[in-house]
Amino acid sequence: MDAVWEPEAGSRVAAESPGIGLYAERGLHASLKARYAARPGARVEARVAGKVVDVVLPDELVEVQTRNLGSIAEKILHLACVMPVRLVHPIVVENVIVRVDPADGSAGAPRRSRTRRDFYSLFDELVRAPLVVASPNVRLDVVLVRTRELRVRDGSGSWRRRGDRVLSRDLDEVLGVTSLDCRDDWLAVIPAGLRQPCDSASLGDALGVAPSRARKILYAYAKAGLVEEAGKSGNRKLYLVPRTL
Repeated sequence: MDAVWEPEAGSRVAAESPGIGLYAERGLHASLKARYAARPGARVEARVAGKVVDVVLPDELVEVQTRNLGSIAEKILHLACVMPVRLVHPIVVENVIVRVDPADGSAGAPRRSRTRRDFYSLFDELVRAPLVVASPNVRLDVVLVRTRELRVRDGSGSWRRRGDRVLSRDLDEVLGVTSLDCRDDWLAVIPAGLRQPCDSASLGDALGVAPSRARKILYAYAKAGLVEEAGKSGNRKLYLVPRTL
């Protein structure tokens, strides 16, 4: 399940589709796309089966989606009918904030801020795109990242940020990559010793997450046909999880 290959920073690659330029983009999406495009034979923003694909490699297609996986699920499943697709989904687990003085443009000292997100935050997205889970020809890279966010406190930003306006958010470091390439990789997310049938509470205890998050995992897996409903215990649904091969 844990990836042994981490994409390296890439050199310039020209986009094939008119009006789309890889290096006109900025931020997290563009940085990850460049890393996957560093592999030999890569084509960028190329058309495949009527769709513009982020990176076309000799052996697979790569689509980077920073959020809202539900909006890209149909495209991923369409492309998977042609050749294997790797969906790359970054999760920001740490953010370095640098504030710029609106008066003179000087940057303050960086402040590191941990988020409440982790690998299991993936399932906040997958409840809206359960059909990509363990789908034939669909592979998923979950990329845990630290980002660097440049802000200016000019009063025009969100009240949650105390008026800070975000100028940019860029990739600072890739902290880890987990590749879910096949059915067994997905099932390995659920601890092997979990008592059967399980529910959201017992799975949550085993993973160290809240039952509400464990419920999203079981929901996505049930929709994908990875687990089977097995009645109820009180108000909680019970599930049978098959063993990995």
